Amino acid sequence: MEKILLKSQVREETGKSSGSKLRKSGKIPGILYGHKKDPISLVMDEHNIREIIHNAQTENIIITLEIEDVDIADMVTIVKNVQHHPVTGDILHVDFMRVAMDEKIDVNVPVRILGVAKGVAEEGGVLYHSIRKIMINSTPAEIPESIDIDVSELAIGSTIHISDIVENYKEINFVSDLDVTLVHTAAPKEADLPEEEVVEEGAEVAEGEEESAGEEKEAGKETEKEQDKEGS
Repeated sequence: MEKILLKSQVREETGKSSGSKLRKSGKIPGILYGHKKDPISLVMDEHNIREIIHNAQTENIIITLEIEDVDIADMVTIVKNVQHHPVTGDILHVDFMRVAMDEKIDVNVPVRILGVAKGVAEEGGVLYHSIRKIMINSTPAEIPESIDIDVSELAIGSTIHISDIVENYKEINFVSDLDVTLVHTAAPKEADLPEEEVVEEGAEVAEGEEESAGEEKEAGKETEKEQDKEGS
């Protein structure tokens, strides 16, 4: 695993106004917590943290922090949260959690779909991707970039549960319920059919109903005639 270094300093001033001043000067506020130690407010260069996050191949970014004037060697952390501006998308704040390379932690890993389901390509069905992330328990070095699921052989009516992929990831533990459905294929709903097909089906039913009604009417006339004969 590539070692990512990030230089930072202890943040002396806190508060909303202080954070705005930092961002205007090209700095980003953050916080370091975990391992039952007191949290440390940090400040780092906006360009550096943006480049790390932008170029990361995984959502679970492991960073070694170098905190100026703090005598802590190999401060290994994982990025737990990145707060973005809702309009510009600029980074506003970053949360780091202390981790040890030999300890297992719970993290969410994205689910990635590979291939095109047979039920979609050959049978006209629909693929439903139920779960976008799975929680696992793993050491930082063994956290996968994604949980990959090959759906190529999935026919209509078929389902893949978490339990079906456990054998592919023996080095990690799954925290999420193994019975949870990840993906399944199903036949398209009537509402998804082309409009003309639905109309044609309706027309056929209407014609059938009309024929049935006509037959009942004729049968009624025949019965009336027989009753008149008997009465006379």
